[in-house]
Formats: sequence, C-alpha cells, structure tokens
Amino acid sequence: MFLTFLSDLGYEDPFLGLCKGVIARVAPEVRVLDVLHSVGPQDVEMGAAMLASAVPFLPAPAVHLVLVDPFRTVPARAIAVQTADGSIFVSPDNGVASQAWDVAGGAVQAHVLDDDSLWNANAARTFRARDVFSPVAARLADGLDLAQVGSSVPIEELERLELRQARLHDDHVHGEIVQVDHFGNLTLNMQRHHVEAAGIALGDDVEIRCGGKTLQVRYALTYGEVPRGRVALCEDSFRTMCVAVNQGSAAAQLRSTRGEPIVIARVHAEPAGPEGPVRVYDEAPSSVTA
Repeated sequence: MFLTFLSDLGYEDPFLGLCKGVIARVAPEVRVLDVLHSVGPQDVEMGAAMLASAVPFLPAPAVHLVLVDPFRTVPARAIAVQTADGSIFVSPDNGVASQAWDVAGGAVQAHVLDDDSLWNANAARTFRARDVFSPVAARLADGLDLAQVGSSVPIEELERLELRQARLHDDHVHGEIVQVDHFGNLTLNMQRHHVEAAGIALGDDVEIRCGGKTLQVRYALTYGEVPRGRVALCEDSFRTMCVAVNQGSAAAQLRSTRGEPIVIARVHAEPAGPEGPVRVYDEAPSSVTA
C-alpha cells in the first residue's frame, strides 16, 4: 500500500529525512509518495486545504500521513481515521485531515495512537512526527490492522476544520485567498458556480478588490488568454477559481497573501461615448485605453 506524506517540515533541516528514515526502517517495502512538505509552519488551514485538493489524485486506498502539528500546552491527540474508500489518515487531532476525510467518502472509524509499543523507543515530546506518527503510519501501510494502534474514539468527538465558504451578494462574490503557490497564483475559496451566479460569464471583465487594490481584469478560460504580464481570473487545475498573471506573479502584483479577503464583482457595461468604450487595465491604475 502507498504511504502518502504531506507536512510543514520543509527541506532546510533533517526533520523530513528522519521521518522517512523511520518509515524505511519500520517498513522497507512501503512506497512513500511525497505530496507537499512546504505547508506554512504550523498552518493547519493551509495543510487541510492542500490535502483535500490532492486526495482525488492520490492512490486509494492508501495511508495518508499528515503532519502539521502546532505545539499546544496539551498536545493534540495522535489519531488514525479510516474512510469509506479504505484509506487511513494518520494525523494530529487538530482538523488538518478532516476536509480530506469527506473527499475520501467520509470517516467510518477512528483510533488514538496510544499503544506506545508501536512508537520509537524513548519518544521525544517535541518530535512526534518522527517518533509517533511515522512509525505507526509505516506499520499501517505494511498491513497492521487499524484496531491495533490504540483505543477507539467516536468520530463525532474528532476536531473538524471547516473551509470558509464564499458568499454571494447580488453581482459580487466575497471570498478569500486560500493558497499562494510557487508561481504566485492566488487560489480562492470559490468555484465557477459562484462567479456565474453573480452574472459573470467567460470573457467578461470583472473587478477584483484585494489588498487595498482594485483591478479590472478578464475572466478567461486560462491565464494564457491574456497578454503577458496581465492579470486574469480563471479556473485552475483543481477546478477552483484563481487569480493569475500570464508569465508573472499575481501575489506580487496584488501584494496579497494567504487568508486575505477578496471580492470578485461583475463590471456592468457602460454606454459608449463619442470615442467608444473605455477600459481600465490592471497594470497602471491611471492608464486608460480607448
């Protein structure tokens, strides 16, 4: 069985390599599939959103190791949750995997990882990723029965993290930026039906308000349909709306980061004057083109 791995461990330190080393020692035949290790440090919401969007493209069933574990005075329980598709999610009980459970058919049973005979010896309190989660996930991927990892816990007692939904108000949609990727594209918590419900159709000009800036951009099929350096609203490969720049960074142009609110509004056509319609482009607030 595949063991997929998503975390905030990064690549600058040995933490990720040590976790994978433990997995290899415990279950050398298990294949590890790295999904993402550059989740923002302790950013549970980002980890949850990235995992939920990735699950439809990952092997199923599989063991999914999800390690975004902000330190608490009382640490979040370590849990393993089985979903209807037969997959098992090993994670802290802080909601980081909860959105993905639903994508995988819903949680059907859960256990706390409280059998310390399955952990690394002399487990460190500040490195549960290496000493608790990794060895247990490896054993599960190697065929260990879920019931053997520890005591059962009712699914309704597990912590859930709900994705904040976009809100429609007449001809505009209120949402937020849920991810800024490597290219500076801004992933929104919106789908096509949200913008279309606001009366916006492909090819229309829309107004984007974000980070103290207001831009008028094209709602396009892809960002490749606008000139180089221009901003576009389009649907990304995960079927969510995004703001992107053709061969550029939307995050840099809008000076925006994850979690910021954003408004997408329909631009109503104005009657043409004697010189024809005027369009305000995004790259210079004061520039106009007839």
